[in-house]
Amino acid sequence: MTQPTVPIVSEIRKFNRFYTKVLGLLNQQVYDSPFSLTETRILFEINSTSNCTAKFLQEELDLDRGYVSRILKRYEELDIIYKQKWEEDGRTYFIHLTEKGKIIYHDLETKAEQQVKFLLKNLEMEKQQNLIESMRTIEMILSEYMEQNESAISIRDEYTAEDKELIIEKQRAFYSDNYGFDETFLDYLHDSFDGKIKKIWIAEDNGKFAGCVGLVEENEATAILRWFIVEPSIRGKGVGTHLVQTLLNYCKEQQYERVFLWTVSSLPIARRLYGKFGFKITETKEEQLLWGQRIVEERWDLELK
Repeated sequence: MTQPTVPIVSEIRKFNRFYTKVLGLLNQQVYDSPFSLTETRILFEINSTSNCTAKFLQEELDLDRGYVSRILKRYEELDIIYKQKWEEDGRTYFIHLTEKGKIIYHDLETKAEQQVKFLLKNLEMEKQQNLIESMRTIEMILSEYMEQNESAISIRDEYTAEDKELIIEKQRAFYSDNYGFDETFLDYLHDSFDGKIKKIWIAEDNGKFAGCVGLVEENEATAILRWFIVEPSIRGKGVGTHLVQTLLNYCKEQQYERVFLWTVSSLPIARRLYGKFGFKITETKEEQLLWGQRIVEERWDLELK
């Protein structure tokens, strides 16, 4: 392990101070609104997460339970959110934005976009692209560091028949335990392995299954992302990001023009990750009864060229 030199440490600290100054506007009040940065992030999560709960907000944003409760209570008093009891479990309440809340949220989004445009308006397109590439490089390097220090994760791209059975069982158990999918989902999983499998990447934590993602070729220009899952005990350590990035790197090397996937609207963490990589929703199917549950299917596409 190479120890950083004093100049390197100084440069990183200097950058931290600079970046904090750039984002200083967001530290206390966001976009001239009465909401703090944390309160705005909570609005974002409620708007973008299907069946959002207080527990999800606590875990996703790493916030104290009482703090989240106070913010949600204030939002209810301001008629920004409303709670809906889950029919299958009366102890669980889903949180939704009211019409007033949606207007406030979209106003904040508009101001956020305006702020970024103002920040970049005098930069040439080449410099804007350099800035984005630098941001991606910082995120990638620090993500790898966090993964290496939090868990001994390795990824392999060779798989066996036993691996495929394990992947199927992991998928079945996750969707059955968390979303109530019935036995017809198991049939779907078995059938899904009949496609033109190009690759399956399996992440392991000290030799134990930690997650996976697979690639099916639709045609020479288009690949399909499938079987993405991360073990619950491993989440938050960057494994999902590493798996998807590995798949996309391979797709670029193989000169695919696009990658797409199908998912359901009730997977907030996975959907957020897809959005992070630039995937966009291109098709939404009407709510239907599938695998014993009423779900909404979404197609997400990423253009590589």
